[in-house]
Amino acid sequence: MLEVGFAGIHARPLELAGWAVEVFEPDREFLARARERSEHVVERPEGRYDAVVATADASLDGIDAARVLLVKRDGSVR
Repeated sequence: MLEVGFAGIHARPLELAGWAVEVFEPDREFLARARERSEHVVERPEGRYDAVVATADASLDGIDAARVLLVKRDGSVR
């Protein structure tokens, strides 16, 4: 599982649900927060992921995933 653009906020709950989670935070302003929340912050996503949860405006270019959940600012999923 890959989390993109949430500064690691979903990492721990997803891990508790049984997922192996990597966090990719493209916004350098939130990178320190992502590292506080997860030991698995990556500089660049590599490989294939079973699922990705990302902000609706995240660039997913080059990310290989079986499923993608895009979350809008209001919390709804598209």
